[in-house]
Amino acid sequence: MINLTESQKSNQYLMDQLPTETLQFIAGMWINGKYLWLHDCTEKVIYEEEIIIKVKEEQPHSKIRLSTVYVSNHSKQTKEIKVLAMHHYSPVCQDNLTFVSPLDHHIFHHGNKRMFLVNAKHEGAGMKEYTAVPKWNVYTDRIWSSLQKGSLTYQPMAKGPAASVFAMKMSTAPHGTSKMSTWTITGADKNELISIEQALFKNTSISF
Repeated sequence: MINLTESQKSNQYLMDQLPTETLQFIAGMWINGKYLWLHDCTEKVIYEEEIIIKVKEEQPHSKIRLSTVYVSNHSKQTKEIKVLAMHHYSPVCQDNLTFVSPLDHHIFHHGNKRMFLVNAKHEGAGMKEYTAVPKWNVYTDRIWSSLQKGSLTYQPMAKGPAASVFAMKMSTAPHGTSKMSTWTITGADKNELISIEQALFKNTSISF
């Protein structure tokens, strides 16, 4: 994993404003065979790569949380990276179920009679690489089928304390900034979640 000096900006206040039963979101990044996670912070400087990764979180609706990940490239070369997004259910329950749906390109978390939908977009493209893993594996190399290539291990379902992880390819030009938007929606069932997401897409004040 990348060892770096980080610019810590606590997001505890934002987390305190969210419902106690929600999906926790942690952003990360893979680059050149190495990866990192933004633990308890919303911004990190990767000095050896001349990159800054920053997260902004909003709650446009009581059932929607929108997170935008910005990657700024301060080098003279284009950077090929993968933005990582990890979601896990809180509080931890043994009856949790986390699964990916390749058919409609969504991730779902189910626990304590509630469902969460996870989705994302970058430059109009949706999620294509994702996995569901036991929670104790998320910060280890076990999430990778090839760390060197940045390929996630594909596992469609995980029960009990688990997390979902997806990776989004991103090419950032020299002195440019790229962004990836990811959102979670909570509801009683899949139909409600899809309906709320469609309403989110129609909201012209939210740009993906």
